Amino acid sequence: MCIRDSIYTRSAELSYLNKKGYLYTVATALRVQFKWNNMLIYLVVLVLANVCAGRSKEEWKSRTVYQLLTDRFARSNGDKASCHDLRKYCGGTWRGILENLDYIEGMGFDAIWISPIVDNTPDGYHGYWARDWNRLNEHFGDETSLKELINECHRRDIWVMMDIVANHVGPVGLNFSTIKPFDSPSHYHEPCDIEETDFETNQWRMENCRLAGLPDLNHENPFVREYLLKWVKDIVKRYELDGLRIDTAPHTPREFWSEYTRSARVFTVGEVFNSRIDFLKSYIGPLDSVLNYPYFFAIRDFFRQLPSANLWLSYKQVEQGFGDELDFMPIFLNNHDNPRFKQNINGDLNRAALALSLVGRGIAIVYYGDEQEYSGGADPHNREELWTKLDTSSTNYQFIKTLNKFRKETKIWNTKYKQIMFDEHMYVVQRDTIIAAFTNTEGPQSREVSNIDMPNNTKLCNYLNSNDCVSVIDKKIFLNFGQSENVKLYVRRKSNAPAIPCTCLLYTSPSPRDLSTSRMPSSACKKKKKKK
Repeated sequence: MCIRDSIYTRSAELSYLNKKGYLYTVATALRVQFKWNNMLIYLVVLVLANVCAGRSKEEWKSRTVYQLLTDRFARSNGDKASCHDLRKYCGGTWRGILENLDYIEGMGFDAIWISPIVDNTPDGYHGYWARDWNRLNEHFGDETSLKELINECHRRDIWVMMDIVANHVGPVGLNFSTIKPFDSPSHYHEPCDIEETDFETNQWRMENCRLAGLPDLNHENPFVREYLLKWVKDIVKRYELDGLRIDTAPHTPREFWSEYTRSARVFTVGEVFNSRIDFLKSYIGPLDSVLNYPYFFAIRDFFRQLPSANLWLSYKQVEQGFGDELDFMPIFLNNHDNPRFKQNINGDLNRAALALSLVGRGIAIVYYGDEQEYSGGADPHNREELWTKLDTSSTNYQFIKTLNKFRKETKIWNTKYKQIMFDEHMYVVQRDTIIAAFTNTEGPQSREVSNIDMPNNTKLCNYLNSNDCVSVIDKKIFLNFGQSENVKLYVRRKSNAPAIPCTCLLYTSPSPRDLSTSRMPSSACKKKKKKK
């Protein structure tokens, strides 16, 4: 926890709406409440400005992250035409993101993950083919537009996580003359290619050979090492970044990541594209966290009804393997490296899987386009342009908006996660006074669910359907799923709450829900009745 929180609690709650505003608030508090003189105040504020540049893993736990590809989210020139070739630049920019922050904020997201920002070799629209670490990617904009984007995000209390590549450069073969500042063969390992079997058996080749033919930086070289450490420190400070997503983490020595994290002084999340728990765990420490790939695969397998799917066992394994670190490991359904889940699944099951990724244990990440039910296949087809469908009225947009409201109203990240029921078609968990239930079939399902750790006669109502309520009797509830109903999010209803006036599906309702009484506002229900 950053030391600022122990100085002035209210400042911590208001922090990062605006960095200057935060420091001013701290200074005022010290002057008024503690009668400090200007010199002492100056020294404290100076320390805070340097020590608290980023956000801790504990602070990130409450955030919901919207992952986007800068080149694919929004153009800034008004052009809404489709992209003709997804393997090349399509025209998205930092200013395009800035101009559409209402779209992101409207879904309830309070953090974004943007693409790497440095200059890339030709066709490096994704940002992973670095060419010049000293220049920004001009296809995305200039320094002014990047700073304006980040400043506006912070004004809205949206944190910014930037994707970072420190393992390799763009596909230039053995001609390093265009790569700056790494233009010497000594800056790279001797050329060899990583083979499929190396991912499971040969860590040396993983760290020293080329991934997908990309020249592998030699982190044992003092110049390479020191430059990258200084670069990340400077880039975090210059752009006031809140966190970093670390690309291709297993292809760089862990010792280097330890130094890198210390230099960055912000929350770091590593991409370890692997389901082996012990292997992933070995990168927590060098990095603050890693993406929860084991659970990513488990969620997909369950909703696809694969014979080997066992969400119960999968969660037990990650819980035993990672312990409390699970709270800081991002949980997700889609990303830019995998075919979209919606490709071979219907909309209701896709929404249920999204719901599990948003109410499960960990930092929730949603990949852009999920709110518009994109269904692209393997790269680059899962990297579609979004500006042709920035639709805030779509079913999934409203559904995700509802789930983000649910997360914030219940502060679900502070609740315990307890599995209470699993079979081939249903999965039920308890998070304190929340019961989340999921099915993976289109047909009706009914179950008696035991081991509910709540008092007798506790009334629970479904956040997604306010007329769907159950009572706990002898630590049991009875669940009825209707046709194409695949997720229920039950929350405890206060004993003095008035009767629920009508059925209103929250994610299609124009009005917010009053969670304290577990009912929909009457105005929302009247509007629903008029439509009938």
